[in-house]
Amino acid sequence: AGDGAWINWVGRWTAEEGRHAIVLRDYLTVTRNIDPVMLERGRMTQLQQGYDHDAPDTLRGLAYVAFQELATRIAHRNTGRYSDDPVADKIMIRIAADENLHMVFYRDILAAAIVLQPSAAVCAIVDEVLAFQMPGAGIPGFMRKAAQMAKAGIYDIRVHRDEVLMPILRHWKIFELTNLDEAAEAARTRLAEHLAKLEDAAKRFEERMATSNVPRLSVGS
Repeated sequence: AGDGAWINWVGRWTAEEGRHAIVLRDYLTVTRNIDPVMLERGRMTQLQQGYDHDAPDTLRGLAYVAFQELATRIAHRNTGRYSDDPVADKIMIRIAADENLHMVFYRDILAAAIVLQPSAAVCAIVDEVLAFQMPGAGIPGFMRKAAQMAKAGIYDIRVHRDEVLMPILRHWKIFELTNLDEAAEAARTRLAEHLAKLEDAAKRFEERMATSNVPRLSVGS
């Protein structure tokens, strides 16, 4: 359909995300913080291959974008802080504000879905948490870039667990819901186990970083 709340939202959301890409690309090109030829080649490669998040149903798709938008907000905000450039920081503050509004929209839609179909929503949320990947996972050299971001403190396991997953899960009151079916209860058990594993992994990573000389973003900076 060419009209309606959902298509109008998607159009606005897409336009805002496009605006983020434009300002980031312009900043990097003007400041020469990155080789513009390499940047353009990477952009062409990513857009040619496209991106398709395999969400089997609407609930799973909503869970993904809720977590992804918050993850993007935090990563952008931390990148601005880490840049030590007031212009870059101001850009990232503005982008992060948009991303936060996107997150709230998706988070609250799924909160309403939890009221209507709690068991199905819990299963979808847990499936997404266990399989979560950022949209950039397909870009060339993604693993190396992700490792650099983790070492810098921009986005690591601790950030993912404590600043992305936990705030939204608490908002949805996932561990407080009652009258769930057997599948949802089993899913909630898997979620608790996964969060515990992430906590262990975060502690191990922090211990390794404590003995390294890699400059990191200060917590709370």
